[in-house]
Amino acid sequence: MSYRGSSSDRKGRQRTVGAQMGTGSFGVSGSIRGHELFLIHGASNLAQSTEKFLPMGYGSTETAGATYLSRFVAPARGRWVKSYLRTTTAADTTTLKLYKAIDGTANPATLVETVSVECSAADTTYEFTSVSGSGDRHFNEGDAIAFRLNPETQPDLANFTHVLELYTRADIA
Repeated sequence: MSYRGSSSDRKGRQRTVGAQMGTGSFGVSGSIRGHELFLIHGASNLAQSTEKFLPMGYGSTETAGATYLSRFVAPARGRWVKSYLRTTTAADTTTLKLYKAIDGTANPATLVETVSVECSAADTTYEFTSVSGSGDRHFNEGDAIAFRLNPETQPDLANFTHVLELYTRADIA
């Protein structure tokens, strides 16, 4: 056991590579930074089989254009890891695209990545996994990002979760 002021106290920076295991409690004064997973949940009534941008959050306002209702401002640079989609009707071959808008651009119009999945059953969760590797960067801090879904068949009611990995440490490229 270590007590305040004992010889086992550590001060300053400590860098560890690899897995860390611990039991008991852990206290931090300051911030912990690194690769942080960030989740965006949403739902919509996708009443058509046309390609539309998904709303960021909950609502029935998916749109043909990446307007303010379907974009998210990235709080740090990072990448898209994967998205989960669950619909009440089989959507068949479904494509999910990630777009971004850089400063000076109103809406996300730059295609970053495309993933297609066969969503052949209703009320089943499907995973759209980014083909980019860990450490790749899809967006920068301040970029507006949006996801565009293109189902082959009308999927009806949909729930989705986007998983982003944010690079919150200064020395991560």
